Amino acid sequence: MKRYILRRLGLAIPTLVLVSVIVFGMMRLMPGDVVTRMVEGQAYAPTIEALRKELRLDRPAYQQYLEWITGIVLRGDFGNSYWTRQPIRDEFVARFPVTLELAALTILVSVVLGILVGVVSAVRQDSVSDYVGRVLAILALSVPYFGLAVLVVVLPSIYFKWTPVWTYVPFSVDPLENLKILLVPATVFGVTRAGPIMRITRSALLDVLRQDYIRTAWSKGMREPRVVVKHALKNAIIPVVTIVGIQIAEIAGGTVIMETIFGLPGMGRFLVDAAFQRDYPVVQGVNLLVASTIVFVNLFVDMTYAYLDPRIRYQ
Repeated sequence: MKRYILRRLGLAIPTLVLVSVIVFGMMRLMPGDVVTRMVEGQAYAPTIEALRKELRLDRPAYQQYLEWITGIVLRGDFGNSYWTRQPIRDEFVARFPVTLELAALTILVSVVLGILVGVVSAVRQDSVSDYVGRVLAILALSVPYFGLAVLVVVLPSIYFKWTPVWTYVPFSVDPLENLKILLVPATVFGVTRAGPIMRITRSALLDVLRQDYIRTAWSKGMREPRVVVKHALKNAIIPVVTIVGIQIAEIAGGTVIMETIFGLPGMGRFLVDAAFQRDYPVVQGVNLLVASTIVFVNLFVDMTYAYLDPRIRYQ
């Protein structure tokens, strides 16, 4: 197991280095220049050359990259925002918990709903419950999460003359109010992500239920819940873990849209504002932090996969 984890860590480090290089390079290739935008109509500096020198953008790109990545690795310093001149790390500390909570609640909703419906469909194959579950899975796969989110925000104001107020409250201030606000976008996002989990759970469980050891369990007179949960579901859940790991990257990217629609002060909204302003350090830092989170969460998924299927860690 230790060798398996070390191999996965060995792959994670070069992946993060490659991500940092790509993000840094793409920001420099984007049309528009942060210095020009800051000088136009703003009193940041008398000339473009003076502002470029103040922001240390007059040096070669490789020197800027080495200074940026060295500060993150050695000191955990993401630098300062070009526009506010405030440390980016302080913004991360304030905003990252919002995005993390939204993503965690989304995964929880999608996994619980997807596995529950998938198990019922498999156990009651070709029944009314199965047909309803399959229709729900197709609907979840067909409806885009951003379209459903817009409808949730707009429809109450059209039909009920009531506009929801999405004023974020930190969990440390009022846990119930915080959950009441975040459960709406998390449920909308989670329901649309539950479709693939429903279908994979149903297919995998149907395959496991046809195995000989399951027939043996039935022949011993075991009750249905014990056979399904204890014997069948553990083996059927392995491909579901893989799907959840793949969806983590999609959920991390989707939080950008969900936070913008629901007005949540998370990393996604911070990234959108910084991208419009060409605030290089902010965009680079947010992308690297999100990529690091995805890499290490997928490392955890790999460890879970190895725990569920010992053949993986022994190969």
